Amino acid sequence: MVVVCLIACAAPEDPADKPIARAYDKVLHWSDLRKVIPMDASQEDSAMLAQRYMESWMQQEVFLRVAESNLSADRLDLEEQLENYRRSLVIFNYEQALVDQKLDVDVTEEAISAYYEAHRSNFELKDNIVRARWFKVNEPDKRVVRKMEERFMGGNSEQRHELELWLARSGVTITDRSDSWTPFTQLLAEVPLSEAEAGSLLIKNGSKVLKEGNTAWFVEILEHRSRNSVSPLDLVRQDIRSILLNQRKLQLIESMRRNVYKQALDKNEVEIYD
Repeated sequence: MVVVCLIACAAPEDPADKPIARAYDKVLHWSDLRKVIPMDASQEDSAMLAQRYMESWMQQEVFLRVAESNLSADRLDLEEQLENYRRSLVIFNYEQALVDQKLDVDVTEEAISAYYEAHRSNFELKDNIVRARWFKVNEPDKRVVRKMEERFMGGNSEQRHELELWLARSGVTITDRSDSWTPFTQLLAEVPLSEAEAGSLLIKNGSKVLKEGNTAWFVEILEHRSRNSVSPLDLVRQDIRSILLNQRKLQLIESMRRNVYKQALDKNEVEIYD
């Protein structure tokens, strides 16, 4: 509690800087704790933080002693490793600044399409995907469900519109993925299609109504792409843009390296002695 009180009460620094923990020949002092424990911390928090810090410090010193005792002299000599890391980090930061300043991030649709056509085999689908719409209705009146099914399966645009208005008034949400690709597994997670029914829908686009008790599921597949086929461009457009930008980045860095090295050679700032 003495440790806690001194920290929590923000007592003046002890001229002797009393030691509070030891690990081998190294000592932890009051001043070390004051640096890591907030002055406005409660007494309880101060006690917890102080105990945690002291144990962590002692553990680290033990691990360090074991490591130093078991590593070879070559592995203990970190100066060269640190210098190599510093050099790499300085160069990396400069290259990143150069990229931020000079990289052209405008990627045209023509460039994206050209890359897609040249590398179609790289964009193989891992799962079945669909453009689809589906919704679920809880309706005990079979006649109402039958009329909905007629409008959904064979109705014209006006009848479809009437159905959508009825759904909106009834608070039924339509999951509309007609303008974007979605994994077929997402649809299966919401609509209890059997394996045969799912396979049939993927072979031939179309509509289907499933009924179970008072619940009916309405599914419309507008388009599908099978697993292992080539992914639609819309689905990989951003990936291709990232690929093209990364290629430009690497080319920009390589060009910079060649130019600055050539300049140094031309100015006789670097040379290989005979």
